Amino acid sequence: MTRLLAIDTTGDYCSLALKDDDCVLQCHQNLPRQHARQVLPLLDQLFAESGWAKTSLDAVVYGRGPGSFTGIRIAAGIAQGIALGADCGVIPVSTLQTLAMEACAADPDARQLWVALDARMRELYVARYQVEQGLPVLQGEESLQSPDQLPEPPAMENRSAIRLAGNGWQTDYGFSDAWVACLAQQAPGLMLPRAIWGAELALALLQRDPTVSVAPEHALPVYLRDKVTWDNKPKVGE
Repeated sequence: MTRLLAIDTTGDYCSLALKDDDCVLQCHQNLPRQHARQVLPLLDQLFAESGWAKTSLDAVVYGRGPGSFTGIRIAAGIAQGIALGADCGVIPVSTLQTLAMEACAADPDARQLWVALDARMRELYVARYQVEQGLPVLQGEESLQSPDQLPEPPAMENRSAIRLAGNGWQTDYGFSDAWVACLAQQAPGLMLPRAIWGAELALALLQRDPTVSVAPEHALPVYLRDKVTWDNKPKVGE
């Protein structure tokens, strides 16, 4: 039996979950800009309700991004602290893949998933996944793009197995006509990642590769905007 705590504070929701074979408890509250003050009391409530000791955890799962810079740091920092106290590993999960995991479960007929989260500044965090044995597998890379940089979706006759997830598709940033035509295939309600699906994703990844659980000091955030900024800086001498 694997006992997990999952944390996602990458968006407006403070999303927490405890999961093992016998118990699933979760908290998913809309608390924009309140994560730093609210997440620890909510965690204490969740552990009190479960009767678990934090030292009984086998791993701490956290949303490593992309998303709110502050929210990612909060999740990574809390995951580090709890994992060190419990002497267990951490499992970083992508917020985009977490949403894709929930979309797989919501619609078993989905074969290709496009996930887009609102990155502000008229940009999106975007990833494309192929569903393989119930697991969304990343195709290419996670990226930061404006809607006009998105590749065109497949031709209409090939779109039946495509599903969209994420609040990025609901922005008014200006999508092409082809993408607008696809918006009817957005999975209803799948706007932001939920910690319970981060836990489900972590379990699926752990079964395939035990090395996804790493030491607490490797609980690092992923900032796609930060990466783009640094990649575009001129090199010394240029």
